[in-house]
Amino acid sequence: HDGVAISATTWHHVKDKTSAVFTDLGEFSLKNIALPVQVLIAGRGGNGPAAAASFASIPATPGHYRPIAKGPPAIAVLPFHGNGGEPDVGYMADGIAEDIIYGLSNTRWLSVIAKGSSFQFRDDSLGTRLIGNALGARYIVSGTLARSDRQIRLNTSLTDTSNGRLVWSQRFDRDLVDIFSLRDQIGSEIVSILDKEVDRAEQARTFQVPWESLETWQLVRRGRWHMNRRTRRDTDIALDFFDRAYRDDPNSSAVLNELAWWYFWRAWLRFGDSDDLEKVETLARKALLMDSLDARPHAYLGAADIMRGLPALAAEHLAEAIHINPSFAFARSAMGSAHLLLGDATGAIPFFLDTERLSPFDLYRFHNLGELAAAYCFVEDWPAAIATAERSLNLSPGYFYARFLKIGALMRSGRCDEAARELAIFMTRHPDFSEQRIRWIPFVDPAKNNFLIGNFDLAKSAA
Repeated sequence: HDGVAISATTWHHVKDKTSAVFTDLGEFSLKNIALPVQVLIAGRGGNGPAAAASFASIPATPGHYRPIAKGPPAIAVLPFHGNGGEPDVGYMADGIAEDIIYGLSNTRWLSVIAKGSSFQFRDDSLGTRLIGNALGARYIVSGTLARSDRQIRLNTSLTDTSNGRLVWSQRFDRDLVDIFSLRDQIGSEIVSILDKEVDRAEQARTFQVPWESLETWQLVRRGRWHMNRRTRRDTDIALDFFDRAYRDDPNSSAVLNELAWWYFWRAWLRFGDSDDLEKVETLARKALLMDSLDARPHAYLGAADIMRGLPALAAEHLAEAIHINPSFAFARSAMGSAHLLLGDATGAIPFFLDTERLSPFDLYRFHNLGELAAAYCFVEDWPAAIATAERSLNLSPGYFYARFLKIGALMRSGRCDEAARELAIFMTRHPDFSEQRIRWIPFVDPAKNNFLIGNFDLAKSAA
């Protein structure tokens, strides 16, 4: 490659005698040299500060890289490449990368390398491991943007720099209408996906460490892994990990948020257990004291208020969560639920659709789809209600609410035979079902509960 790598000692001798721009790659352990050597790279021929160089003398084995900290990982977003040579494509590529940096910083649990550092590496031929080592980043985000007429195509990937493994990649094709809204849309989608992919990778990483050696951060990730199994046993194990992390660091916002989520999840399963909801509020408010710019406590306070039958108050908390982190899919779904409880089904639908866009593979997607199906029922879009309820059931066949809604929508559509078959499945899966489970849903107007129950009763009467 057209460039040269030098040591810091050499750089001190030549820095005032050359016009070359140097980029610091960090420390490396080199053969036959006892101490780590600071390595810098100089570009030539107008290739800029991040031009590639020959690294034949730098070992590529993992053992020669500085160890990665056990705490929260750092992630760096490299400047995206604009293909085609058009200036506006390059500007848009940089803009999307900047939006991702901003969005990731709002997740709070990830350390994000500043643009001023990561944008030095416009030439990614150095390799993600070298760049990650130089930036101190465990994960690297890179991408390319191409434009054809009125369409753009963005290819994005996430790489684990510790082993060079490709964690995630995806292609986004969009019509080019409004550049700024397009940037916001794509940027928020990518941020939401990266948030979950890094979380998943970090959960898996904890299994490389004996459980008795896990530190607070790793305890939280291991607990999240068990929570995502969604079984009673795994949920109990998750609480053990979160409690242990809390004993180690009772002021950690990460720990407080996971405990708040755990008690919220149990309250939801128990149809609004008041003791659990009080714990959610206590933990979430303490988490806010630790980090007032974290969207998660606001979202959990809002979700708790929804279950308490206070959707207007919930909407205030959720609006704050979305303001802090527009890519927070859970907050958007909960905001949709708040609108639904307030009687605004039309206003709720965009929030549920945003959640689908931001988190298309979410573990709790079945719930969001169930809420969306309910919204379609209230606006009497029966085909959409049936199709959406089916999608929810494909993800979680035992979710009673989605099947309940589907049965009512089938009856209102005149598809009585299908409704009868679904009712038979429903009664087999939920023999102890009572309409009180629907009356428990805290709609501000009880007529909404009666509307849903009435749809379902049509099928029971016809049976």
